[in-house]
Amino acid sequence: MTDVFEKNYNVADSYKAYKEQLDSYASSSDKLLIPGCNDFSNQHINGSRYDAPTVCAIGLKFLIHLKEKYDHLYEEDGCEYLYHWLYDSALGRKKSFENTLDLYKELNKIFNNDNDGNNVFDKYINKMNKYRCDKIPKIIHLYEEFNKFENEGKSQGAEKKCISTCVELFNSYVNECQEAYDYDFCNKLKIFGEQYNFFIQRVRKCEGEEYLLPPVEKLDAVNIIIIPFSLMFLTSFILPLLYKFTAFGTWLRRLIGKNENILKYINEEANHSLNTYETVNEDSKIRNYNIAYNTS
Repeated sequence: MTDVFEKNYNVADSYKAYKEQLDSYASSSDKLLIPGCNDFSNQHINGSRYDAPTVCAIGLKFLIHLKEKYDHLYEEDGCEYLYHWLYDSALGRKKSFENTLDLYKELNKIFNNDNDGNNVFDKYINKMNKYRCDKIPKIIHLYEEFNKFENEGKSQGAEKKCISTCVELFNSYVNECQEAYDYDFCNKLKIFGEQYNFFIQRVRKCEGEEYLLPPVEKLDAVNIIIIPFSLMFLTSFILPLLYKFTAFGTWLRRLIGKNENILKYINEEANHSLNTYETVNEDSKIRNYNIAYNTS
């Protein structure tokens, strides 16, 4: 295992930390006093588990937590996790993606204007779309299952387990990401797979390829763009050389010359036929001359 695997392994801890932070804010008996939230209201929160000021305070408290970490990877994943919390917990899965994102943007605006947000999370929130957000629960679910699997072996005397429910979930998601050519989703799965395999080999000490998650063939967005243009460039560069300096050029010139002779013969025959036709019919003054010409 490389140092990259060990670094990526900490992402599992990040997802755990997100949940712990949000749960602690939601269950706190002390009122969260966050500037801009006391009078906050939003039409989509009506009938949800929390009132609007509480949703605002929890959301902004979490954004403040992310900002204090000074880690862009932790921030980006955390912003996606907060979207999931708003949709799943705050709105009870009763509102649409558009409604949830509208609420999110309102909270981010208060964060920027009243809590020194400095627009640090705009770049993450603005690139959210329905397709991307539909994948967030699947990644979170994988890490939740992994955390359960990890905790199963911590009790004293617990039997060592080398197989978890993550395997079936992971394989189904990999098929989904590859069929949709979803680079971002595939990349997140790749990171999870490396973390999972690190845990299986280094922590659980399970030996055997059958316990490991298969590699994700990450879609290379750069190659998808470059390869077709490279082929076009090579084709336009090589064909003139082949034409000028190889037997292929001789054959092609002979073929073109043969076709030119055929075309020349056909044109001569057509002109001859036309002249004959005009001579024979010169005195007849037939009005449908053009029709006859086009038909021939």
